[in-house]
Amino acid sequence: MIQSLTTKCKLIVSPNIREKIDETLEGFAGACNQILQTAKQENCWNTTKLHHLTYKLVRQSTGLKANHVCQAIRRVVNQKKATKQIHKFRPTSISLDARTFKYIESEQKVGVTLKSKRVNFDLKIGGYQIALLRGQSPTSATLSKSRNGNYYINIGSSCSYPTQR
Repeated sequence: MIQSLTTKCKLIVSPNIREKIDETLEGFAGACNQILQTAKQENCWNTTKLHHLTYKLVRQSTGLKANHVCQAIRRVVNQKKATKQIHKFRPTSISLDARTFKYIESEQKVGVTLKSKRVNFDLKIGGYQIALLRGQSPTSATLSKSRNGNYYINIGSSCSYPTQR
């Protein structure tokens, strides 16, 4: 049996990078809202069809990387499935995949592709998080900003457990 775990880690962010993260969060929320508007107008909640309807325009208007736009489309579709009604996306988090995120276990860092460039962040984590991430090769994460202005990354990883009979 495979179980998915999420490990929340605080990022150590220098003041000059905060603006770049916020710019990326704003762009991602803007992309989600644009995609949502089109999805509602066209009554289209299929990821592939929505991609064809929105990708180029959203990419041009937001300046986001290609994978960020694809993640925004997935977020809109998944949010619709989960809540049935979506009003507006706020700039509080961004979904990352294997192309926009990398966990560097040997250095306890993560590499994240932002709107302007790729940045490596040190993690402020304890033994519990280190143990959960040991030996893992996570391929997805969510970068988020808390209300008090701190940045976190929720790293997804999977663990397999023997099945009992």
